[in-house]
Amino acid sequence: WIFTVNTNFDLPVLWERLAKVRSLQFTAESFGSGSGWNGRGAGPVSIEVVDSVTLLFHETGQWSPPEGSILNFTNVFRWTALPDQRLIRLEHLRFGRTNPVYLFDLQQTSESRWDSVEPHVCSNDFYTAMLECQQDQLHLDWTVKGATKNDRIRYIYT
Repeated sequence: WIFTVNTNFDLPVLWERLAKVRSLQFTAESFGSGSGWNGRGAGPVSIEVVDSVTLLFHETGQWSPPEGSILNFTNVFRWTALPDQRLIRLEHLRFGRTNPVYLFDLQQTSESRWDSVEPHVCSNDFYTAMLECQQDQLHLDWTVKGATKNDRIRYIYT
């Protein structure tokens, strides 16, 4: 899980891109695992600027599995800039702002790419992520590996 860190740390550019996000699309795929994460989702993203180093993504939308009914979803993610450490932290606020679920820290590994420093461990599963700036989009690719999971979730934020 060790990556070569880009010496041209460019947090301001990424932070500006994150602050401009207004919508998301995602595709989830399970490769031989029983997670049932196959499907597509889309919806708006409302950005809340908490302070100069904290953004909240309030995500809502609809999830469409290949079989079955369309489901509504909501998520709140907290993005925190840690400029002294040259990192971006991502947390899920499913239990509220005062009880975040730490996911991982991302470090810049190229001019347009950020990778998780270490995997997020949940039971026997390992979650890693890669965030990449592509034109007017941010691509956040999650990989979940474990004894019973082999999944990939591809977010596109615009």
